[in-house]
Amino acid sequence: MISGPVYSVGPGWILVDQSIANRDCASAWADRMRRHLSTPHLLPLRPGTALEDIASNSLPAIEEARNYLAEMTGVEGELAGRTVLIVEGTPLLPYLLARRGVQVTVTTRSRRYASFLRGCSRQRRVEESVIVLDGPFEVAHDSGPFDLVIGSAALYTPEIESTIGRLLDLVAGTLHLFWPESAPPQHRFLAGMWPEVHGAPYVEPPYASSLAQVLDCLGYHFTYTSVEVREPVIYPTIGDAVADCAARMGGVDRRGEGYLRRALRTSLTMQKEGLRFRGTYRRAQFVIPARAATVDR
Repeated sequence: MISGPVYSVGPGWILVDQSIANRDCASAWADRMRRHLSTPHLLPLRPGTALEDIASNSLPAIEEARNYLAEMTGVEGELAGRTVLIVEGTPLLPYLLARRGVQVTVTTRSRRYASFLRGCSRQRRVEESVIVLDGPFEVAHDSGPFDLVIGSAALYTPEIESTIGRLLDLVAGTLHLFWPESAPPQHRFLAGMWPEVHGAPYVEPPYASSLAQVLDCLGYHFTYTSVEVREPVIYPTIGDAVADCAARMGGVDRRGEGYLRRALRTSLTMQKEGLRFRGTYRRAQFVIPARAATVDR
């Protein structure tokens, strides 16, 4: 747990201003997240096509899932025989876990995503090891508590304090929260396009340093590590990239599409799996033990 003006965590340092080390941290998170979510962007991958793309070319999604798995096992070690709850999450991670002897439960509010996951379970013959529940993550209460809970997707909410508390209600072992330290390449690109297309600045979400402050303010013990990762979004063609970025920006007119197309031609690089944004970013992993390991402030 952070204690003092500077806390050494994993490969880097987080600077913490103790003058804000109180519940105002949660209010600051809520304000930033409300502003971030109030504009029409950050839709899940390419609307209406992302799951089909994974079905036809699973390599990028497998890469992303393997990265998450490597980060988890680096902290937890062997996972075989354990129970894991995933809130939404990357689509192919449940099956990598199932192949390693993990009993996986996934919760999702999307019927389409649930159907995709169940279809993958049948295709990969892991129906008995991957359970998909429809609804908010609380629907998993009767199936828990779980050895590990991956709850990152639940944090896209202003209600950070109550959300973390409800996630921890499902935890017998540890809660894992993956969160960016800074904007991924695609988001950096969108931020640069936003003023030109919409005439307003892009409002970034709170990043890992803010989450660390919130957890410390609320009195949770936690560990923090981070790794460098590539942008996970892959595009088969420049037209797919234009359509995706336009949708993430809430829709643009023909002039805006032309502007996006020209900018994307210099921002994407062709790799064997398709077009990908140049650059990398660092993604943090916060690991919080079950409530017995928390302290009161």
